[in-house]
Amino acid sequence: MAGANVYPSLSKVNWRELTLATIDKASAIAWCRQHGLLAKQMRCPECNGDMAEYERSTKIGFRWQCRDRDCKTTLQIVKNSFFEGTRFQLQTTIELLYLYSYEMASYKNVRRECGIASDETICNYRNYVRDIYAEYFVDNPLQLGGPGRVVEIDESAFVRRKHNVGRTVKTQWVFGGIDVESKEGFLVEVERRDAGTLLPIIQHYILPGTTVISDLWAAYNTVSNLGYQHLTVNHRLNFVDPISHATTNHVESMWARAKQRNKRECGTHRTLLDTYLFEFMWRLKFGDDPFQNLINQIRTRYPV
Repeated sequence: MAGANVYPSLSKVNWRELTLATIDKASAIAWCRQHGLLAKQMRCPECNGDMAEYERSTKIGFRWQCRDRDCKTTLQIVKNSFFEGTRFQLQTTIELLYLYSYEMASYKNVRRECGIASDETICNYRNYVRDIYAEYFVDNPLQLGGPGRVVEIDESAFVRRKHNVGRTVKTQWVFGGIDVESKEGFLVEVERRDAGTLLPIIQHYILPGTTVISDLWAAYNTVSNLGYQHLTVNHRLNFVDPISHATTNHVESMWARAKQRNKRECGTHRTLLDTYLFEFMWRLKFGDDPFQNLINQIRTRYPV
């Protein structure tokens, strides 16, 4: 069974070790197989016979060919894998995954380290990787808190006119929360900040019995009716409530980090904001070991 396989750890692999391990086409294929990303054998889709591997002068370098002389069906060596349809050499794609996971994939770095000249290509591949982050949360819905745990919630504007000057744009609000203990969080773009919009999101992401801390925004008035202990902070008077000691400092810090990263990337197109938010959530959860977790999730999403 695939689930019984034990794969080598990637937690301490550095850039030099990775590039040496995937130095050429054959090495890159062997590395992917070692980590469960490429099939070690293939059945012919036409006759169900065994297929053999042979070398060709292509970007990937190898293909599958049916052993039956009367069939002669051929397939890409990356068939049915995450790498199917890639426009790069396999070793380049692996390097890109490493750079993206550790947030080293600036356009300048990718052009220099991977030899990719097109900014559009770099951007498209970044979005391709972001899909993996988003798909993780589709398959593994995030739930924060629980009895004895604290989750701070808040809303923040990600897109709006600066100082009320420039072209008119619609303000884009994002609603989010962070578990004070685990430091995991959720961020969701919302059209409105009313109770009808925010309360279902709270119930989706936060477990009953959690202590929820917010400001005095009216949409939160009935949070305590949903199975939560609700504490509030009046930000006009205090940053920390003098009686309950409730604070929203952690969620405010989360907004600062999210917006700082967005600014570093020169903003995010409104149509891609949800994928950016999923990526930020993913990094809150897996930021201590991103490359290992990205490879794990690719392996789960594209079983070979």
